[in-house]
Amino acid sequence: MGLQRRVRSLALALTLTLTLALGLRAPRRPGGVARLRAAGTALELDSEDAHKSWLDSQDGLPEGFSVGTTSFGFIPEEAPEMSANMVLTLIKLDAPTAAFGAVTTSNKFPGAPVKVLRKRLSEPAAQAVVVNNKISNVCAAGDGEADAEAVCAAAATALGIDSAKLVLPSSTGVIGWKLPVDAMAKAMPAAAESLQSSAMLPAARGIMTTDRYPKLRSRTLSSGARIVGIAKGAGMIEPNMATMLSFVLTDLAVPRDALRAALSAAADVSFNCISVDSDESTSDMCVCLSSERVPAAEADVAEFAAALRDVCQELARDVVRNGEGTEHVMQVRLTGAANLTPRQRRDLGRAVVNSPLFKCAVAGNDPNVGRLVAAIGKCAGRLDLDV
Repeated sequence: MGLQRRVRSLALALTLTLTLALGLRAPRRPGGVARLRAAGTALELDSEDAHKSWLDSQDGLPEGFSVGTTSFGFIPEEAPEMSANMVLTLIKLDAPTAAFGAVTTSNKFPGAPVKVLRKRLSEPAAQAVVVNNKISNVCAAGDGEADAEAVCAAAATALGIDSAKLVLPSSTGVIGWKLPVDAMAKAMPAAAESLQSSAMLPAARGIMTTDRYPKLRSRTLSSGARIVGIAKGAGMIEPNMATMLSFVLTDLAVPRDALRAALSAAADVSFNCISVDSDESTSDMCVCLSSERVPAAEADVAEFAAALRDVCQELARDVVRNGEGTEHVMQVRLTGAANLTPRQRRDLGRAVVNSPLFKCAVAGNDPNVGRLVAAIGKCAGRLDLDV
């Protein structure tokens, strides 16, 4: 009886929010209204121009950063009969920083860029990120890690950075295809020449693949420091650490250990709590870098952690709304489960959002309580939970 009441309430009060995007489809007809949330407030945007204006209002790079993009055509080795287009995105700091961190996929077949990024986390500093779309550099022919390192070296040369080890690689796109390293190296100077220090939105657009729109969120702290984050992802989304790709920049001088702790905590209550299709990508990563331009007191670091969490949660919701083929967003809250661990609570929430039958019910605007009971009961039985 208690379980049925908890299911009927559909109030999953946890320290986490699991959000499923059966997602919000961008309006396709004149007068269509897109609904977003900003800082807890619902927004209604009636056109792409209105959305662009809102994104512009959120934009503005933190001090010490610049962003550039370029695109080029290439012929994939695996599909010589077709031509493809790739976008290179560069994020550069004016000087190397020790204050950087990342969380990455727990998929047991991570992409080469993820493997290289993990090695970079033990380096004393970072100064740039190089991102490509179209090809993920996962399970491809040859040495994917060597290809990722070659791309980092090309980026370092184009940016005038002393070492490729100061460059963090990231790739997204088709699995099983080899990076066109030579073409990427030739295009890198154009990306470097396009660097500008005012807007993050070009990077948000540059990292997109099947996304319908760019995702950008920001906060300005009481010290005047900025946090600006972008994300991409629309399919193969049930992260267990981050989202498909997310990059968060700040100019607050957050100590390295504090930044990494804040990023891990923020990812755990945001990107780790979403699902579109229940498939965790091989390329997931969330990277955070600080230019250390604005001095930080202890209170500033605490404010940063809270704002970083908010930015990550908003980006996670945007990813859900933008899910491939999605029409609905479902948020699940669980109460009455104080005897369960956070992991067990999360598993119960995921059982709801990933249930094909309940997704169909929501898609048909008929959230049948019986399907909720079945989904939760199935998960509780499988995990032998005391509910």
